[in-house]
Amino acid sequence: MFDPFQIWRETLTLIEGEINSLASRKMETAEFAQAANQFNKVSLGMQHVLERSLASVLRRLELPSRTEVDALACAVQRIEDKLDQLTPAPVKPSHALRPTRTRRPPPNVAKAATKPVKRTRKPVTPPAAQEE
Repeated sequence: MFDPFQIWRETLTLIEGEINSLASRKMETAEFAQAANQFNKVSLGMQHVLERSLASVLRRLELPSRTEVDALACAVQRIEDKLDQLTPAPVKPSHALRPTRTRRPPPNVAKAATKPVKRTRKPVTPPAAQEE
């Protein structure tokens, strides 16, 4: 049975293998090592210049740098840790006394509900007196 995808997979595998072998042969040469070394030097130099210029801009804008913010965060964390040691541990609500869970109300509520409440009636005023 003819499978065009199988031919494509085999071709792709062959091309990848050839490229890998060519690259590994080239990486073993002294010229490649020198070029990689030079690239690393230029990259590190550019990174150093960028960091210095960014620090200068941050100073002019009176903004903290990342290292200053990290130092401040560490100082705040130390202060919070010391405060946690000085303050007593909070009482958890699960340890507080709770009323028992029953269908009957507590005794003091049951007595209050059974007491009769005296109610007084308001005097009825005639409709003519309301209009004045």
